[in-house]
Amino acid sequence: MAALTCLLFTAKSNAQKLYIGAKAGVNLSKTSGDNLDGDFKGYFLGGAVVGVKLSAIRVQGELLFTQTSLTTGDNFGNAFGNYLTTAGKNLKNGTFKQSEIAVPVTVGFNLIPKLLWISAGPQFSGVVSTTDASEFVKDTKSVVKKGYVSGVVGAEVQLPFKLNAGVRYVFGLSDMNNVGDVSDSWKSSQVQVHVGITLFNLL
Repeated sequence: MAALTCLLFTAKSNAQKLYIGAKAGVNLSKTSGDNLDGDFKGYFLGGAVVGVKLSAIRVQGELLFTQTSLTTGDNFGNAFGNYLTTAGKNLKNGTFKQSEIAVPVTVGFNLIPKLLWISAGPQFSGVVSTTDASEFVKDTKSVVKKGYVSGVVGAEVQLPFKLNAGVRYVFGLSDMNNVGDVSDSWKSSQVQVHVGITLFNLL
């Protein structure tokens, strides 16, 4: 909240630097931890961008729709047996696909004027829905937390016609395991590639 308040205050006092845009791309996601397995999987990424540029520094906030996944390992059933369905107890692995709303707030620095930006900051992700196609667990909300915090680092190249392209690494900071009596630690890792466009430069 403090970062967003700072963004809005800065925008108000430097309105000529305020910009609004949109971005879309691919989110390569993997959740790692005890009793989890699986490789990076690709999902859609897209949303809105608002920011303030102050010479070679910018503060940017985003509202993004993303998708991630979580795949259980071979020993998941032994650790989380009380949370499995009757059908789940007969399955070796399960995969959960999550739809999320992510809110990253980053501070960027212009390394090469009018060309290259690097940025870093925190991100909060809220889980909108979880798909358990194989009905592996009784209730996904009791197993996976509804929100988590990550760190963000990335680079972006400015292109002609108000376009941009970038890559970003998102690394989980908070534990996604919602089961208090099982001490597994689950962290999300995401590699994002996007293209974007600046829609408005507000004066």
